[in-house]
Order: sequence, then C-alpha cells, then structure tokens
Amino acid sequence: MRFSFSLTEPRTNNEAEYEAFIAGLEIAIDVRIRNLQIFGDSQLAVNQVLGVYKITKFKLACYHRRVLELMKQIPVVKLTQVPRGQNAKVDSLAKLAKEMANMGDDWPIMIMVHNRRILEPALLQFP
Repeated sequence: MRFSFSLTEPRTNNEAEYEAFIAGLEIAIDVRIRNLQIFGDSQLAVNQVLGVYKITKFKLACYHRRVLELMKQIPVVKLTQVPRGQNAKVDSLAKLAKEMANMGDDWPIMIMVHNRRILEPALLQFP
C-alpha cells in the first residue's frame, strides 16, 4: 500500500517526520494490521521512540506521546532506523513537501512522481 500526505502548515523536519510516523500508524490501525515493521530514516524520531534519545522540545514530546499511544494499539511493532542514504527517494519527497508547505502561497501545484517498470521482476529471471 502506498499513501501520500501533504503538510498544510510549516513544520520543522523533525515535526514532519513525526507527523508521517503518526499518519502511518493511524493507517495501520485503520486496516487492522497486527504485525507492523516500520523503517524510518529520521535518526532523531526513531531513537526517541526507542528510548535511546531524550526529548528536549515540548512539541516533539507531544508527537512522541501520540506515537506511543498509537503503537500500543498494534500487537507487534518493530521499528528500525534506516540511514538516509539508503532511503533517498523518500527523503527527497519529504524535503520537497516541507519546502512546498513553507512557500506560503495557496496556488495549487501538482507534482507527479512516476514509478514504472519496463519488465516485471519475474520476467527478468532466467529459467
């Protein structure tokens, strides 16, 4: 399943990461996922949720609390931090979304991201 979201108000990078985290958890709960594996490229958010890093900003503490509340609703959740370099496409889209939200105008802008294969992976394998 693939979903996309847009930020309607300016956010810091870390706030945007937490918002994406929360949106993903809400979708998982809505579709009754029982075993969830999350790969996140935000070193700060992932390590705060895992309890490795302290939370020093009040707003992030609010996001953190919401993430933990949502995670409790899913029986099995595994969270893994992925280096940004291994998640370049997602990172690029996140940066683009943040910049678009910070532009401050209300003009609609359509951005299309195409992902297409010429041959399906099964057709690329030799017998």
